[in-house]
Amino acid sequence: MTGTLEGLTTLQFSPDGKYAYAYSGIKASSGTPFNLLDFSTNSEYLIANFTFYFAEQGSGSDMQFKIIMNEQVVGQINIPDTNYNWANNFNFLIPPFTHVEIEQDNLSGSTDRVGASMIAEVKGAIEQQNLEAITDNNKWASK
Repeated sequence: MTGTLEGLTTLQFSPDGKYAYAYSGIKASSGTPFNLLDFSTNSEYLIANFTFYFAEQGSGSDMQFKIIMNEQVVGQINIPDTNYNWANNFNFLIPPFTHVEIEQDNLSGSTDRVGASMIAEVKGAIEQQNLEAITDNNKWASK
């Protein structure tokens, strides 16, 4: 496990394994739903904060963001164009072995730019041990 960004939309961990994050980058949205974030947890659970945003006021776009866990919608927010800078944060406890998707849809069908991010505190098995030390000592490393 490293602190190197492995790629947008995926779950990343801090080098000490105590924090996780995911960033979508800014994406063009024009009326067809798509995933901004798409990742799965392992044996850890996450105390997570999701933030959603879109970049242009006055574009006429009404945005919808869904938090989906194991194919079930567990949170949804609709942001009208007039509130584009509204603080839109969701806090969630994400259990172990959960597939998480953040789906975005531009309900107006116009084109706009959107993004999502997640920062989380890692709890459970990962927090109990420093994963780099475990791997370095081959304590639990697969061979």
